[in-house]
Amino acid sequence: MPIRLTELIEKVPPEVENRVKKTLSHAKPILQEMLRRECRLTMRKGESDEEDRKNVQVPVEVAPGHPVILEDVTFPDDLERILLLGRERAALESARASADALIPLRAKLAQRSAPDQWTGATEAEIRSVRDWADTLLKRLDESDPIKAVLAVSEDCLGVYSFDISALFADEYAINGARIRLYWGVIGLCAEWMGCTVEDLTVVVLTHELAHAYTQLGADIDGRRWPATVFNRVEMGLAEGLAQYYTDRVLNRVQKQHPAALGVFLKMQPQQPEPYRAHQPWLTAYSPEAVRRAMLEVRYWKELKLSDFNRRLNKAQQELHP
Repeated sequence: MPIRLTELIEKVPPEVENRVKKTLSHAKPILQEMLRRECRLTMRKGESDEEDRKNVQVPVEVAPGHPVILEDVTFPDDLERILLLGRERAALESARASADALIPLRAKLAQRSAPDQWTGATEAEIRSVRDWADTLLKRLDESDPIKAVLAVSEDCLGVYSFDISALFADEYAINGARIRLYWGVIGLCAEWMGCTVEDLTVVVLTHELAHAYTQLGADIDGRRWPATVFNRVEMGLAEGLAQYYTDRVLNRVQKQHPAALGVFLKMQPQQPEPYRAHQPWLTAYSPEAVRRAMLEVRYWKELKLSDFNRRLNKAQQELHP
C-alpha cells in the first residue's frame, strides 16, 4: 500500500519546530543584510517623511502542515528499505569505488610468485561486491524520496506569497507579502538529505527572502516589481533570480553557516529545470549585469526568461566590453 508524504510529515518530532524558529531568529537579520548588499534594493517605504522611512516588513511564519502541492505525493511500500539505503549511501559509493580499485591490484598480485598467498578473494567475488553496491545505488537513485519532494513544480519547503489584487498593480505599491516555512517538511527533508535542520532552514529562508527582495525591493526611484506582473512571470525567471541570489548570499555567510551552501548545491540536481536557470549567470556574467537585467525586466514588465537573458547579454557587453 502506498505511503503518503503527508503521513510522514505528521510524524516529524515536534522539537523540529523550535529548531526552525531558533534558526530563523538569528539567521534572518544576517541574510536580509546580505541580500540588501547583493541586490542593492531597499525595503524602505519611501523618503518623503520620517514615517515613510520605516522598513517594509515581510513577516516570516514557521507553520505546521505542508503546501497543497504535496498533498498527493506518495511512495511505494518499500520506502523503509530505500531510506536505509539512503543513510548508507556513502558506504555504498565507497564500496563501489574501492572494488574498482582492488580489481587491478589483485591482477598485479596474481602475476607475482606465490599468488595464492596474496590474492585472497577471486576477481569474481570482488566484482560481485561492486555490482551489488552499484545495483543498490541505482535503486536508491530511482526511488530516492527527496527527489519526489524537490521535483514538484514550485517551492514546497517554504512559500513566498503576496496579494495580487488590482490594488497592487502599481509599481510603487507595497503588497501584503509574507513568507511561510513548513517545519515538518524541512525536518523530514533534512533527515532524508543527511543534513541538519538548521542548515536546510537557512537555505529555504534565503531562497524565500530572495523572492521578497527581487519582487518587493525598491530601486533608487522607489519602483518595485508590481505584484500583478510578478505573479505572471515565467517560473525560470522568478526562480532563477531567487536561486542566483541564494547562491550569492550563501557564499557570503559561509563563516556563520559553513554547510548551508553545500546543502543548497546538493538540492539542485533534484529540482525542476527552472531552479537551475541561474547556473550560467554565476560564471559567465557579473553581478552588476545580472542586477541591471533584473531592473530592466521589472521596469518594462517583461515576463519571460528569454527576455531576461537577452537583456543580461546586452548588459554584460556594455558593462564589460
